[in-house]
Amino acid sequence: MLLPAVVLYVGWGCAEDAEPPPFQPVSTVGELMHDVVIPNAEIVWDSVGTIFTLEETEEIAPAGEDEWVAVQGAARTLMEAGNLLMMEGRAKDSGAWMERSGDLVRAGAAVLEAAEAQDAAMLFDRGELIFNACQGCHWDYRFDEDPGTIRTH
Repeated sequence: MLLPAVVLYVGWGCAEDAEPPPFQPVSTVGELMHDVVIPNAEIVWDSVGTIFTLEETEEIAPAGEDEWVAVQGAARTLMEAGNLLMMEGRAKDSGAWMERSGDLVRAGAAVLEAAEAQDAAMLFDRGELIFNACQGCHWDYRFDEDPGTIRTH
């Protein structure tokens, strides 16, 4: 008697008149890039580095808990932006676009790990992952749409 109940339950869960998800994109891909991805990537990139001048060498790293928390927030925002790029209405395809968007999620996760460890050297190294995720997507999708952009390789 258990089998008919299981079949009935599975069949009920597959109803064709299911409601669509309650979310929908409100920003274009370009708006998402300019309003979310770029500013948060810059928070990460500007948070750590070395400035060489004739007079001195200055090391830049988050100073204090508030600055590390800001980098953590930027990393989480980049991860969520990768997810937003995968939404129906934004995703260009179900192959490379999804992989490239996932690259942004993974890059943000790697940066978040470094920021949570408060490890400036790791943060510096992992900032490159954000650049690579962005550049990879631009290589696949943006250059053909923007003929003024120069490919570097």
